[in-house]
Amino acid sequence: MAAEEQEALEKSIDELSQERINLEKEINELNLIKMEKLETINDELEKRSEWMDKERIKAIKERDNLIRKVRHSNEKNWKNALKMISLLGVLDLVVVPLLITLLGIPLQWIFASIGIVTFFGIMLIVNYMSGTSPFNTGEIRKAITVALLTVYLAFVPIMAFELIAFPTGASAKTIVTNFTWIIGAVIVLYFSTRPIEEYIKKMNSK
Repeated sequence: MAAEEQEALEKSIDELSQERINLEKEINELNLIKMEKLETINDELEKRSEWMDKERIKAIKERDNLIRKVRHSNEKNWKNALKMISLLGVLDLVVVPLLITLLGIPLQWIFASIGIVTFFGIMLIVNYMSGTSPFNTGEIRKAITVALLTVYLAFVPIMAFELIAFPTGASAKTIVTNFTWIIGAVIVLYFSTRPIEEYIKKMNSK
């Protein structure tokens, strides 16, 4: 009996040893599978990281190109605006007086002509620089102010040196004084209406 029990015990030990070896093999295989999965995931993460780096570099290049385009566009807008202002100056200082002289129109009409040309010219220039399609009240207000100032700057020296004789017989001093008051009122209204508009917008937004 003792010999049989010993054989059975040895057999059990052998079976347990074999099971232990099998378990170790399975554990090793699982570890290998896990390592392969981890390596695959790592490779995918590295590829995704490289792709994200390329996309980031691409986005930076596109941003830099966009900034350069915007700067170039702003420079182009300013150059075009300066050309338009120069053209407007030529119209006011050369073309309008020349046409009035050649057509034999009374020289008093030079002020109205300069005012009209300056008003529409400044309105177009301001609208071009703002990039908006419809004309807004701010652009019209600027055009009116610049037009009146331009007429005033042309009016004062002509009247002061009596280059034009007005048929009404009014003195140059009285006309210049009244016109100066008008210009002062326009300038005050121009700078005072903007804060009022901002205040009204803030009150309406609350």
